[in-house]
Amino acid sequence: MKNILNTYKLYKNTILFGGIAILIFCLLQQCNSNQNLKREIQQVQRVSDRNLNNYKALQDTIIVEKNKNKDLVSSIMSFEYDVNTLSEKNKNLIKRYNRQLNINTELENVNSLLSTTINVKDSIINATGIVTVVEDTIKVNVADENNFDKYNWRRFDGQISLLRDSSSYSLFSSRFNIEQGIGLSAAIVTDNGYNRLKISTPYKGVTFTNIENINLVNDRLNKKYEKEAGWSIGVGFQYGLNLNNNQVISTGPSIGLGIYWSPKFLRF
Repeated sequence: MKNILNTYKLYKNTILFGGIAILIFCLLQQCNSNQNLKREIQQVQRVSDRNLNNYKALQDTIIVEKNKNKDLVSSIMSFEYDVNTLSEKNKNLIKRYNRQLNINTELENVNSLLSTTINVKDSIINATGIVTVVEDTIKVNVADENNFDKYNWRRFDGQISLLRDSSSYSLFSSRFNIEQGIGLSAAIVTDNGYNRLKISTPYKGVTFTNIENINLVNDRLNKKYEKEAGWSIGVGFQYGLNLNNNQVISTGPSIGLGIYWSPKFLRF
């Protein structure tokens, strides 16, 4: 027992120094674990928010309003998918965009997918026309043009030929040409924490019967790079507690070659 006490007295500073080192190591380990837990919670929260967004987007319907120019503006909530966790149903949906837009199947450099279906209701009233009569044939040429602005317009022209028989006229031939310019303006805006696609056109008589916006994210690529915690061997310069050959603990700077363990938030 006496030998144990003598040994303890001889090396008590060494034991104290080792105990402090173990305590610091445990604290750093705990800080590193807390950092990992925080990152996992953030990832779970991100996936949860995405699922809630997609649920609400699935229930959403097209909302129509008017802008300052009295043009109709249609909007709907956006979906958000992680390209690494697409379900079979979503994969088939994405393939449709792949085929139509001729984009790569891996969706590299693709951030958003947009689609809309429009219904155009138009009328031609009091079009200008010329009637030409040649023997038993009557030709009627009509034309009409409507320019809403530089990029939104409609041009129409046509011709019908009537052939006279004994007591009436029958339609001999007909040709109608219609050409349209329809400009679309679209934006993805954040409304109450959720993305919405808004789309509009000055072309009169256009209604949007279907709107779809899919925002694509890649959690793996967007994951913030973090160095991993671990052991390393190297030359270190530090300031702290030092234990000299005389078993005396002192504070001050030191330089040495050693084995180091660092949590990831202290690595650079």
